[in-house]
Amino acid sequence: MVRLVSFDGDVEERVRFIEDTPRSEIVERTVARLADGEDPRAFVTAAALAVSRSSELPADHHGGPVHPIAGIHAICSMHDRLEGDDRLLPVLQCVALANKHVHLPSMGPTAMVAFDDLNRDVDADRVLARLEKALFDHEPRLAERAVTLACEKAAPGRIIESMLTQSLKRNTLDDHYFLYSSYACRALDAIGWQYGPILLRPAVRYLARHHSFSAFGEFTQDSIDEGIALYHRFPELEAMIETYGLTEDRIPLKTGPGETDAIAALADEIGVVDEIQSLPETIARAMGRGLSLEGTLEGISIGGARVFLRSHTNNPFDVHIHTGTSIRRYLLGFPEISFRHKVLALLGWPWTYEVRYLDHTLSWSWQSDAGDLSTKSDKALLGEIEEGILSIDGFDVTKLEVGINELVAPDEVRHVTRLAESYIKAGYDADALFRLTSRLVCREDASEMHGYKLQQAAYEQYHACREPFRWVHAVAAVKQAAVNAPTKPHQFYPRIAAELKLAA
Repeated sequence: MVRLVSFDGDVEERVRFIEDTPRSEIVERTVARLADGEDPRAFVTAAALAVSRSSELPADHHGGPVHPIAGIHAICSMHDRLEGDDRLLPVLQCVALANKHVHLPSMGPTAMVAFDDLNRDVDADRVLARLEKALFDHEPRLAERAVTLACEKAAPGRIIESMLTQSLKRNTLDDHYFLYSSYACRALDAIGWQYGPILLRPAVRYLARHHSFSAFGEFTQDSIDEGIALYHRFPELEAMIETYGLTEDRIPLKTGPGETDAIAALADEIGVVDEIQSLPETIARAMGRGLSLEGTLEGISIGGARVFLRSHTNNPFDVHIHTGTSIRRYLLGFPEISFRHKVLALLGWPWTYEVRYLDHTLSWSWQSDAGDLSTKSDKALLGEIEEGILSIDGFDVTKLEVGINELVAPDEVRHVTRLAESYIKAGYDADALFRLTSRLVCREDASEMHGYKLQQAAYEQYHACREPFRWVHAVAAVKQAAVNAPTKPHQFYPRIAAELKLAA
């Protein structure tokens, strides 16, 4: 007899609440329960479980559990960083998005079957070998069974290592192979690894399947052909390990003060690039000179943020430079992940589709002349930044007349970006700026948490990178908020604002 996945006690009740509540009532009823004293994080957990067990993966990467799960780490972190009722904004958006996906006919409702016939008399090595083979053979159901057992038998780092055997290579076809499976693990860090099988079963099913690339509206035939060509060129990245002597005995993991000049040099090379996919050799050469893995990532992070600031993109989904570097920093922290995979993750960053396609957008400068910076007070600049973002007339993603990758940001976006540069270079409180941008992107729900993910990634990278280079991450957060926050339609925020008595 088939048995469906269920949870104990209050967890099941909250998951069913998110699955069963009508879309027209989910915001109001969740606010009421939070007002009665229920834990906001418990609702984030319930949202993650509901969207994983009761919504299906769509043909492309927009829908189902992909982005809601990838955003859980950001949701929890933004809840912790924001203040007062603002802390509830990301939580309510998370719950509303999960509910929406469960109720949309293209994604749900569906059901997750419990595996009651697993042979648990196997060790971790054998289970992980099964997982890797299932991913390689494109056997999604076998991958689900294997990862369920792996969550019982193996440490998180070993599970990630097994997923990387395929996600790193398929990153060139679609970065969500790499990002979804990796960020699902950060989601589990936030809500608890006891829910590993629930969140990772859809993730490995996604990783094991063949994509229908024609379902991706933003992918041109040229970009598809390019991604497939780079997929077949993956051995070139592997060859760079030998060519540049990238071995564990030569390349340290940890960075230190003595690497500042080398990090600056790598960031400089990346920041002025014209063809992003040419960068793997630049990165390999820097490591070959002895730059640590952390130092290499810092150079990529700073240089990548400069590339983002050079981009005139008005695409609210363009967050992958930051989310890609942030997740790579996360992976460097696992001793169970092999040195080889850590190196390949760094070398493969420029071949990520939603990074490399920005070549045609690099028409802005990434910093101002010193004489152009404002000398106003911190409060005045924060006020101007907020007012500037809220005054931008956003577009509706459902009514575009051109491809979303072709949208060019208006001058107002560049203006608030320059105000942010003035603010940060004056030495004002960066965390206050991040709280502002995090609050503002919680107005938007059309991009499925893309803005939330960049805000958290930029915040993390700002605090991980060294002075005097890290300012670009805070400014990038403002630029992205200026693109993201005005984007329409706003389905949930007006209702959230009314319930919390915030300014709409």
